[in-house]
Amino acid sequence: MAPMTRSFSRDGIPGDNVASYYRRRAAAGVGLILSEGTVIERPASRNDPSVPAFHGDTSLPLGAASSRACTGGGKMGPQLWHVGAMPDKRISWTPNVPVESPSGLVAPGIARGEAMSDAAIADTIAAFARAAAHARRLGFDTLELHGAHGYLIDQFFWDATNKRSDAYGGKSLKERSRFAVEVIRAVRAAVGPTSPSSFA
Repeated sequence: MAPMTRSFSRDGIPGDNVASYYRRRAAAGVGLILSEGTVIERPASRNDPSVPAFHGDTSLPLGAASSRACTGGGKMGPQLWHVGAMPDKRISWTPNVPVESPSGLVAPGIARGEAMSDAAIADTIAAFARAAAHARRLGFDTLELHGAHGYLIDQFFWDATNKRSDAYGGKSLKERSRFAVEVIRAVRAAVGPTSPSSFA
């Protein structure tokens, strides 16, 4: 089952209703469940207050859903996410900290938020790794990194939203891929060489 945002986690905390939702899918024969996007431990990682956070105790109900999925014969993994400058067009909510992205752009020539500092980039990479390690501790079978649809990792790929002149920018896609590569390396180091993961 592919990730589908549901926005049922008030204040970012998934409740038993969320665990039950995934448990029912596993009981119905879904072999692999990827959770809806769950945000990493960065203040501006979300664009909706009701998507699940994936750090600390907030993600324990999702861990319970994973263990129940395994009991039912299925497997489960969280999708780890940072939305960058992308707003949620369904709601007008914004975080109480500046939105962050590679160059403070949400689209070509359209400013939103601020360009990430070197320290913000380093902490974001570390936050992806912490979330991956947390997934492993909670008993998830796999994980997925959301690197598409105009969210943070994807914003680094595109020359229209990545105007950086440092090591995370550049004229070629290869140069602009550095952020994604460093996230993947950090996640792999956090979960070990044998844990399956994907990038979508």
